[in-house]
Amino acid sequence: MTNRPSPAGGSAASPEPDQAPLVPPEPDPSNTDGRTQTDGHRDGDGDGLRERAVSGVLWTAVEKWSVRLSTLVGFIVLGNLLSPLAFGIVALAMTFISFLETVADGGFAGYLVQKKKLTDASVHTAFIVSSSMALLLSVGLVALAPPASELLDVPELRRVLPALAVYLFIAGMSVVPAALMSREMRFKQLAMRQMTATAISIAVAIGLAVGGAGVWALVGQSLTRAVVSFIALWVTSDFRPRWYFDRAEARVMTAYGSKALAVNLQTQVRTQGELFIIGALAGPTTLGFWTVAGRLVGVVVDVFSSVVGAVAHPLFARLQDAPERLARAVGTTRALTALVLVPALVLTSLVSKDVVPAVFGDQWTPTTTVASILALSALLQTVGNFDRSALLATGHPGAELWVTTVFLVIQLTLAVMFHDDLVKLAIGVGISMALAVPVRLLLVRRLLHVPARGFAPTAAVFLAGGLAAAAVVAAEALLGLEGVAYVALAVVVGLVVYAGVVMLVARPVAMELVGIARGVLQRRSRTKAA
Repeated sequence: MTNRPSPAGGSAASPEPDQAPLVPPEPDPSNTDGRTQTDGHRDGDGDGLRERAVSGVLWTAVEKWSVRLSTLVGFIVLGNLLSPLAFGIVALAMTFISFLETVADGGFAGYLVQKKKLTDASVHTAFIVSSSMALLLSVGLVALAPPASELLDVPELRRVLPALAVYLFIAGMSVVPAALMSREMRFKQLAMRQMTATAISIAVAIGLAVGGAGVWALVGQSLTRAVVSFIALWVTSDFRPRWYFDRAEARVMTAYGSKALAVNLQTQVRTQGELFIIGALAGPTTLGFWTVAGRLVGVVVDVFSSVVGAVAHPLFARLQDAPERLARAVGTTRALTALVLVPALVLTSLVSKDVVPAVFGDQWTPTTTVASILALSALLQTVGNFDRSALLATGHPGAELWVTTVFLVIQLTLAVMFHDDLVKLAIGVGISMALAVPVRLLLVRRLLHVPARGFAPTAAVFLAGGLAAAAVVAAEALLGLEGVAYVALAVVVGLVVYAGVVMLVARPVAMELVGIARGVLQRRSRTKAA
């Protein structure tokens, strides 16, 4: 993060003099690029990009925090009502759904978000292709269910996969309108959609679980969320489909989409392939333990990083023609995310051994060590995802494809080797995540001219987290506390040490966050006064 004065005449939300803004100052709004505006797909690159980015972060924060809070409550209830086997069966089924959902997307969502000049041909062609692909894949999944259940020796898949095929089709129908709303940075509507769908789906799942539905409680949760989300999306979106297919545009779209699709498929193969291997070789119960450990960590990551991550891709896409602004935006979003994510994941790693059995029940004790390790590897992965977003948003999917190919091979090899030892597998995943960080930094430096020194503030935040963890471990060894007393010790000592070290080694990052918060409060005050 560069130390530079904020421009004269900045808004009340502008950071203090030693901070770089979340989104660098915009050029003269009169300098337009002639982009078109069709069917409500507003480009709007000229005015208020910084304000819309901050607003997007806020609404995404509301969505993520409310969704994850309600999800966590539902997860705790369902974890006490359902067995690891039930979670494992649905996790195994979702490996098929997630992979096919990515195929149905075709890379078109990313294309629509990053395309500089959006036309009706682009939008309607993308909708026809993605929806048709989703329908074909859904039918194929129904046909695949019987042989898959026999091959994997999981009889429940014979009925679960056809039910979840409905989810796949709905997801394909949602690709284009969701991408357009993301492009327009209409994060308020997207947030309300997810919050409503999540709350209703959790209520349905808990009701089914209490009624003894078992695995169908989780299936019902997925289907309910998909249906409610779909309805909310189409009610709020300006997009209305028309039968308009342009072959030339389809070729251009496919040229970009094929590379982005390859990257996304490899990401899915890495994550879902890992789950598939565990489920196929070790069984759905073992997969249930691994899945729940990952979901525990995922709750923390989604709350503290997806808030900025959801805004990062469209933001980076809009800055792709301004290298200096892009470099500052990448460095700032990376460091700010680390600032809030490091203490959350470090504490998750330290206290999971006491919290998980107490909250979810003794049946989930095998997940504690795995969750501790995955929390630290998730930290590295999440920070690296901002470099991934920058590469994809600026039209460099080929470079990201190369990175994901290498680490895909590594991670799947680890899954085969350690499918019956989840602790060793988690350690291997952490090592691979650590190796990926410098590789992406090098690519971002060469292709996007983002200097490597931009990672220094993030590294300083990591140092603060490491020292805080060491302080907690030392205090535990000295006092010998357990249970609630240890958790309280970890929170107090960890946060105090972390805050102190951050103010010593990463003060500009902390002040950047304070400046953003102050600006938000000032804007809210002005809005109420008006």
